[in-house]
Amino acid sequence: MKKLNKVQSIIVFTFLVSIAMSAIMSFGLLLVRVGWHEGFLKTWFFDYFLVDLWLSIPTGFTVVPLLKKFVDSISKESH
Repeated sequence: MKKLNKVQSIIVFTFLVSIAMSAIMSFGLLLVRVGWHEGFLKTWFFDYFLVDLWLSIPTGFTVVPLLKKFVDSISKESH
């Protein structure tokens, strides 16, 4: 299996983290807000998760690099 280069791995990582965070947060918040009911998964997936993706993916590609740059700037370099 071909390994990803550094840029590709950052893109895949950010994409997967954005999807996972959107799924977990929207599921948890909806569950707390309305509770479990018949059709919950359908409501969550179509009305919350898929809608939230349009915001979570671009946010991930914006926020992750900025936070990494910030953390790197306040971290000690180990050379």
